[in-house]
Amino acid sequence: MTDSKKGHVYVQTSKGVYPLSVLQKAESKQSSKQIKQTSRWMTENDLIPPPYSPDVLLTLYESNSVFMRCVNQLAIDVAGLGWSLQLQDGKKKDKRELERLQSLLQKPNQDDALRTIFRQLLIDWGSVGWFGLEVVRNNKGEIVELYHVPAHTLRVHESQKKYCQRRNNKKVWFKKFGLEKNISPKDGKEGTFSVEDRANELIFYKNFYPKSDYYGVPNAIAAVGDVVGLIGLRDYNLAFFENYGIPSALIVLEGEWDEGSDKKVMEFLNKEIKGTDNAHRTLVVSQPDGCKFSYTSLGVEVKEASFRLYEQARKEAILIAYSMPPERVGIRITGTLGGNVAEEATRIYVQGVVEPLQCDLEDIVNNKLLQSEVYEFKFENIDLRNYDMLVKQYGYQIERGMMTPNEARNELGRKPYTDGDKFYMMSSLIEAGSPDENLGKIEKEFLDEQE
Repeated sequence: MTDSKKGHVYVQTSKGVYPLSVLQKAESKQSSKQIKQTSRWMTENDLIPPPYSPDVLLTLYESNSVFMRCVNQLAIDVAGLGWSLQLQDGKKKDKRELERLQSLLQKPNQDDALRTIFRQLLIDWGSVGWFGLEVVRNNKGEIVELYHVPAHTLRVHESQKKYCQRRNNKKVWFKKFGLEKNISPKDGKEGTFSVEDRANELIFYKNFYPKSDYYGVPNAIAAVGDVVGLIGLRDYNLAFFENYGIPSALIVLEGEWDEGSDKKVMEFLNKEIKGTDNAHRTLVVSQPDGCKFSYTSLGVEVKEASFRLYEQARKEAILIAYSMPPERVGIRITGTLGGNVAEEATRIYVQGVVEPLQCDLEDIVNNKLLQSEVYEFKFENIDLRNYDMLVKQYGYQIERGMMTPNEARNELGRKPYTDGDKFYMMSSLIEAGSPDENLGKIEKEFLDEQE
């Protein structure tokens, strides 16, 4: 009676081929002390946890190009085109007031421009769901500096009157903007402090989320499944090509093989076909008498068309979450969001997303930071005008004496030119009369030109 040979089970993963017993040991569950410590720290300081992990949201943001591009493009469209201080209606120019406002806006801190700060704030808002703007005052109570505070490091106190920033084991407290009572930046407790020892103020702005009174969520929260789907598609293709197109397979060695034969096959699959230097290598198996080597592919035939449709559908869902026209993020889609509707999609995006955000940020600057009765802060808007159509329209009016060339240039944002304030009429217009009379005049003018 011969001894029966014991079989072994191996699992092929994206990292290689491993015995099933090894994977089972690696999957042994252990409690996470870090989560417990973080929860205890949050509870002891009366801080409210966010509805979704900011770190997870940022991982999705940095792992998907469409998600990242939508967030970054929105930040540019809202605050990246520039800003200006405009005189309020019915007000007279005030040089001293203008200099006061410009001193803060043109140099909000030693390192960053105002446009850079707002872009950072809006990227936080678009990827995490909220942002924090640190406000620094001097001993006179005047605002002298502004700083971006990374949103994923901020937690809201249950009173909503103070905020805590934590990085590694260090933390610092901020008080809500406009509160008169001072708090300590070390522990958040109220007290009397000098200018150097008191906590700075923080303007906290969130994307409204009905399930939380304390935090917001990014617009992409409704498309998280689509983001994960694109990441999975990317990882699948990466693993497939790293393995040189070799699909998942079941390898069976039947019969009395030499000891260690299974390990040699496993080693070949793990090492000898990885890397460009090992491309197109072949495994040669010499079968002993009465033994059998079988290789059964487990991979389903990949249909490229279905992959492309899946990828396009996931991209469209992310674009919809931000109302983002695909052309603005470098995507050409001929399906649901493509075709000849790009102009209308851009108009909806600007009017429904960009301009409302600009209004909110302008309110923060005007009502909280500047508090000026003479000037108001305004962002530059995206120009949605169709210049080809406008040029034809203004040209038609100029030819008929309805407007001057300089008036048209002013509407188009161009500089005037000398003698451009005159009215003109088309020289080919002739006096109305009988058809025969008009025809005779036209013939005479034509013959005169030929001579």
